[in-house]
Amino acid sequence: MLKTAMMSAVATVALIAAGPALAQEATPPTTPPAETMPATPQEASQAPSVTEVLSADGRFTTLLAALEQAELTSVLESQAAVSIFAPTDDAFAALPEEERTRLMDPANVGELRELLLYHVIAADVASDQILGTRGGVPTAAGAQVQFDGTGDAIRVDAATVVQGDIETANGTVFAIDAVLNPTASQAAMGDEEAAAPVEATPPTLPDDPIDEAMEPNDPLPTTPE
Repeated sequence: MLKTAMMSAVATVALIAAGPALAQEATPPTTPPAETMPATPQEASQAPSVTEVLSADGRFTTLLAALEQAELTSVLESQAAVSIFAPTDDAFAALPEEERTRLMDPANVGELRELLLYHVIAADVASDQILGTRGGVPTAAGAQVQFDGTGDAIRVDAATVVQGDIETANGTVFAIDAVLNPTASQAAMGDEEAAAPVEATPPTLPDDPIDEAMEPNDPLPTTPE
């Protein structure tokens, strides 16, 4: 039922996103005074990207090193709209040291890339889209991660969002307190079916999973228009 509701919600998201653009085409605005002129493309491009925000924050050094090792830094930089549920350094430190060493081994770059892409949604997500909802959402890795905004804090699988809605030039960052694991997806394990029914609409996010894991230079999937 959740998946069916999510698929119908995608059209609403696309319509909302397209609304301002259609309005501008229909009624071209007059040129505003110089002091209220909107930012030029050059000025807009100077806003910090998602990886620049992660770097400036100071809590995500391990994540940034992992993204670089997995050759995903430039992929995230190139996206127009992306959200990343970013484990803090403390979250990575909670993993066994041998597991962190194994994941960062160049021989295991494919596994590392899949794990990191499980933290990425190919849409600009806001907390108010998750609050009051529960359901599986496709990630850039293909597997579904479960969002749960029905409690006191937003949950992403077994992790908790400790800070949300960190805005960047090309998306949003959510700091989380644990590293997600696609093999332990609560959506895949049927957690949403086992949980008590929730009278809420699932998150209005993309509903088409990826058939295969991404290659380093592949673009992330986008929300259907």
